[in-house]
Amino acid sequence: MQNTIHFDIKINNLTGAVDNIKEYLAGNKASEISIDLSGLNIFDAARISLLSSAYYYGKHPDGKITCRCNSDTVKELLADIATPNLEIV
Repeated sequence: MQNTIHFDIKINNLTGAVDNIKEYLAGNKASEISIDLSGLNIFDAARISLLSSAYYYGKHPDGKITCRCNSDTVKELLADIATPNLEIV
């Protein structure tokens, strides 16, 4: 059974956003997570995507994380980093 959760990140406290995602994932066995980062600049979106992906992979290696960003530049920034569970849309 696939369980999808969605986070919409529009806050200035990015550390708090990552902590919120980590806290939720620690107590949940979601097979898929979607994070809307379209309200962030490319560097913050790349940071949140990468940190969330790494944490999620450690907890759920078969899971998938999808990050919605407002620029293809985020995808380009992360292209050379091995993130098998991360999709940037």
